[in-house]
Order: sequence, then C-alpha cells, then structure tokens
Amino acid sequence: MLWLGVQWFGVGAQWRMASLNDDSRITIKAIGTPESHFADPDRSSVEIRLRDGYPLVFAADPTFKNFRNVTLADLDGDERDEIIFGVADRLFVYRGDSLWWSQNLSGLARFPASIGDLENDGIKDIIIPTGFNQDPGQLYAFNSRGVVKPGWPQSFNGRWMISSAALEDVDADGKMEIVCSDLESGLGSTYLLRYDGTSYSTDWPVTLPNVPAVTPSIGDIDGDGSPDIVINSTREIYAFNLQGSVKEGWPFGNGLTKFSFQSPILADLDGDGLREIITEGHGDLPLYIVLQSDGLPRPGWPRPVPQGQWTYHTPTVIDYQGAPLILTGRPISDGTAKPMLFAWREDGSLLDGFPIIKSGGLEGLITVADIDGDNDPEIIFPSNMIDSLGYGFIHAYKLDGSGELPGFPLRPYGWTYLNGATLGDVDGNGLLDMAVLTYTENEGSSHDSTLLYVYEVNAPADSSHVLWSTYKGNNQRNGFIEQKISTGSKSITSFNFKAYPNPARNYITVDTDRLIKQIQICDINGRILKIFTNIKNRQVIGIADVTRGIYLLHVTTLNDGEIINKIFIE
Repeated sequence: MLWLGVQWFGVGAQWRMASLNDDSRITIKAIGTPESHFADPDRSSVEIRLRDGYPLVFAADPTFKNFRNVTLADLDGDERDEIIFGVADRLFVYRGDSLWWSQNLSGLARFPASIGDLENDGIKDIIIPTGFNQDPGQLYAFNSRGVVKPGWPQSFNGRWMISSAALEDVDADGKMEIVCSDLESGLGSTYLLRYDGTSYSTDWPVTLPNVPAVTPSIGDIDGDGSPDIVINSTREIYAFNLQGSVKEGWPFGNGLTKFSFQSPILADLDGDGLREIITEGHGDLPLYIVLQSDGLPRPGWPRPVPQGQWTYHTPTVIDYQGAPLILTGRPISDGTAKPMLFAWREDGSLLDGFPIIKSGGLEGLITVADIDGDNDPEIIFPSNMIDSLGYGFIHAYKLDGSGELPGFPLRPYGWTYLNGATLGDVDGNGLLDMAVLTYTENEGSSHDSTLLYVYEVNAPADSSHVLWSTYKGNNQRNGFIEQKISTGSKSITSFNFKAYPNPARNYITVDTDRLIKQIQICDINGRILKIFTNIKNRQVIGIADVTRGIYLLHVTTLNDGEIINKIFIE
C-alpha cells in the first residue's frame, strides 16, 4: 500500500520555501504570503488537461528526494514515449497510465535515467545511478524490457553514484561509452566505461581532489576531432581528454565559487567551431559562467547571481530567433518578488523583458516549447515554493517578455522544487505531454510520497516546436548542443549519393563514391541532432533514437563536397 504523505494545514498555515544543503538534504522554512499571489489560472487560451489516471502516487524516501525530473523515451518503437523514473530504491517504466515493468535497486535513484543504444543493436538501453543510503551505490544498465545487461550493475566498491550518467560514442566504433562519477569522503572519481561495464582504458578512472559534482558532459570543445569530458567539482571545473589527462588551461576555479550541483552545457555560441562551457556556481561568489574551450572566461562573463544567492541550477541553452540564448535561474528565500529567471545573450547582455521578477525562485529544470501555437516558444519551469495547502507550481512564461501564459501556473500537489516538466508524447498522437514529478516533505515523519503528473497539451510535440525537453537537453545527458546548419538554398558540389531505405526505421545506409568526412542528421529547421564522423563511403548509421518525422541528411566529403537530402524516419 502506498502512503500519500498529505500535509494537513489548519488555521494559520503558511506558505513555505525549500532550499538544498551541501549534503543533498532539503530544508523547509515557513514564509509569509508572497507578494506575487497566484490566483486560479485562466484556462481560456491554452488547452491543458490532466491525463486520465494521474497523478500516480509512490512511497518516497523520507530524506532524499528526486532531482531533475523523469525521462520520456520511446523504448519499443511504437511511437509513444514511455515514462521512466526512479522512486526511492525502485525503477519504474510506465506505458501511458499502466506499469510496463519495474525493478528493485540497491541504493536510491535520485537522478533521471539516461537512454541510449549501448552496443548498437537497435535496442534502447536504460542507465540509472543509485546511492544516498546505507545500501551500496551502483550503476545499472537495463535493456528496454527491464532485463539487466551483461556486465551490469557496476558497484565501484559500493560508493554512491551521485548523478546521471552521460553517454556518447567517443571513439566512433558504433558503441556508446558511459561517463559517471562516484563519491567517497569528500573525494571522488570519474569513470569512462565501455558498453559492457569494463573500463575504457587503464587511464581511467581519474580521481579529483574534490567531489566530482553531478552529470559530466561530453563533446569536442576545442575542435581537435576528439571528444572531451567536462565535469564540475565542488571547487573547480575540469576538462579531460580521452587519455584521462587534464587539458591545457584547465581546471577553472577562483577559490570562492563552488560547483556542487550545476552540470555544464557545451555549445558553440559564436559559430567558430569551438565549444563554450556554460554553467553556474554557488559558494562565496555565486556566478553565471561561460568559459571558452581554453578554460578562460568568455568576454562579458561571468555574471554575478543577484544578492549573492546560491544557485544549484543547470542552465538551458537554445537557439532563439537565430541566436543562442542561455536561461539561468536562482532560488528566492522569502516571499518577496525578486529577479529569478534570466535570459542571456552570448555576450552577457539580457534579452528584452528579462529577468522575470516574481515570488518563488527555481533550481530545477527549464524546458522550452511552443505550447500555445503562436510559433514563439514558452519557458516552462518549477518553483521552490508551495502554498499553505501544499500545492506547488509549474510556470510557463513567454520568451517575448510579455509575462506568464494564460492557463498557468499549473498547480500539482507537492513540491516541484529541483524537478520541473519533461516534454514528450506518451500516447503517440503527435501532441505534447508534460510529465511532472512532485513530492511531499513532512519533516520529522517517516512517510513521504512522490507523485507523477502527466498533462496533455494541445500543441505539436515535434522537434521544430520543442527546443529543450529534458535535463541537459537530451536523454544521453551528455550536455552537447549541436549547432544549426542553413536549410536555405546553397551551391552543392555534385557527387553520386544514395541514402536508403527512405522511409527508414532504426538504420539508414549512406552510399557514395566519395570519402565521407561527416554526416549530420538535422530537423527541418536545421538544428543538428546527430553527428557521425570517421566513416566509410558506404556506412550504416543508427537512427533508433530519432523520433518519427521528416529530417535532413547533411553529408560532407573530404574534398568538401556537400549534399543535403530529405529523409523520413518512421
């Protein structure tokens, strides 16, 4: 029987704020009625409804709650996203409103699962870390049917696995590597593993002089053709090459700023082919930070967090109106209305209409999608505040600076703090669904609950309307944001080329008489979704993790020949 930790509030009950301690425990305090009072929202302009059968309620750990929400992914190829999430020491996979399968875990699953086809067999796999209690922490890998994969779980001497794993094929052999970190007594190690759980090489793991914090990121930051691994720690930000050596110019640190819960994002902000590292920091000098690939701050950065407020937020980076936009947040510790969400241009200036000023801050997930059909996206985010009856908030604000979208905030029961809304399509109807994880926090009680809400939104769920759907931007959690290519007319060098089958499912074969330098799969707006390098003139590439739709196949040869071909993925 599941216990719903309902918080009964009598006369004089107060609104409350949440904050996160260095030891990952949540602290709650009472506040006065906030200046920004939220009335029942007007639903007239945006059609949103709670999906039948929700919310679902689960028994939660009384001390450690979920970070960064749930995972939505089509595990079985039926064009419907499954809902994948851990609660306490159990992993759940739901189809619609029905449980597909679940598995017991050793340790608590706090961070969202990562999804990828580890050994390139066309079957998606689920990787989830555990820790944070007396049981040995582990890193699990399940196939899409819930079967533990050979070589897994990995235990790392029982140490806590403190964040989601990052997935990437770092050596272009068609199989994914896994990057993860553990924690032991103020120190920790970062691991680079092969698909079967074995170490990538004798160069790994690498031990940091302080705790490697949250999910690593993977990508070629300096254009040398080899992926790099970027990870925040409690005192510094590190960039490693595949040999486990710290790259020249790194680590970054100033002795005052900490980086305990803010995972970095890697994006080319200025089109020079090099990746900037976008992150946030707390401690004695809280900052919003953009670093160059050489470890130096980008001109115009860092920017101070107002009032020196600590923030554990991970940034969101999108392409907005043809230019990069960085979204950052911070908590608010009382009921006053203050700047709490910022939209930065690449040069460190703010977008018109920002920051958002309201009561209640955020350190959870910011997702971005056009949910009202006006072809201009909204930013969707949680709050570190609940009302006197125990109801939380999911907000949606216009990026044009005109304020909150009519129909919001949504009011699920429980805290949305540190989570947010994950975007996908759980029923395959082509329309957007928002999955929201909340929890109760009954101090001094052994009974708490986690609640899963799924809201149906009458808006398209395709990639041209959804700009940022999940923690770190993709289900591989690698934090690597692809730059866009032009989809306009251009001069293209002619050469013999075939891509088949078309329509395609799971795989597509690219066949040409030229040596291929790179293949990119892009959405219809030119946003790059996948890159393949070090390939032959006839190559089979995996597309099982690409959702159904029309895409562009952009092929570049070694002699700079190019072709852009439209493909349909079933």
